[in-house]
Amino acid sequence: MPIKSTIRSLILLCGIMLIACKRFDEPTAEVPVPQSPNMAIEDLREQVAGRRVTISEPIVIGGYVTTSDRESNFHRTLCIEDATGGVEVMAGIYDLHNIYPEGSYLTISLAGCAVGEHYGILQVGTEAASYSNYPTDYFSSRILLDRHVQCYDLRQNVAPLPVRFEELSPALCGRLINMQSLYRTALSPSNESGTWSGYNIFADPQGNTIAVYTSAYASYADEVVPEQEVSLTGILQYGDVEGEDMYIIKMRYEKDCTIAH
Repeated sequence: MPIKSTIRSLILLCGIMLIACKRFDEPTAEVPVPQSPNMAIEDLREQVAGRRVTISEPIVIGGYVTTSDRESNFHRTLCIEDATGGVEVMAGIYDLHNIYPEGSYLTISLAGCAVGEHYGILQVGTEAASYSNYPTDYFSSRILLDRHVQCYDLRQNVAPLPVRFEELSPALCGRLINMQSLYRTALSPSNESGTWSGYNIFADPQGNTIAVYTSAYASYADEVVPEQEVSLTGILQYGDVEGEDMYIIKMRYEKDCTIAH
């Protein structure tokens, strides 16, 4: 037999043996394993303590996406949540619901990122200008965002945390919450039209109040706010509402307000 034919036969035989040795129940592609967070969001909040901080240590946090910009009440930002708290990511790009769908698992490598609090929420982004009133700025490009934020093919929809007025606290800001038995009050001086746009004030039967903020760019901004008893779901904030500091719910979409039955 010619030498070339012999070599080809040996190569073919080796290939057949390798195929025979491979288990056909083995996956053909590896699923990326999430980078392990080394700090809880609650601990990061305590470390930042309301300051503007640029992180130099190799800190990694992780959590599931709790927001959507599909109805435009969130604008170029998204929130994630672990078992201890929530964080807002200043992503800086549009159509985030297609890139980071609700329930997706993200890890954020904080080295080189700026962290601060805005409306009570811990934010992660880039350093803001010294004259800026904001603690952080948006990531300037998708390339920069991808250096810090990794999305994995793991899904878990985060159930909103049921909260009563007496349970509200700054530590809950940034988390997805739900409050029951609320009524829109007549105490909304900047929003007499009865639509969602701007601030609406809701109260429970005991007279405790909470605001709901809706961007004028939200797809449901011009829809009328129900006057019946409602349940409200959204990301908890805390800050100035027409001269008064109070807790605020920022809904993701109109169906976050449901009429009680």
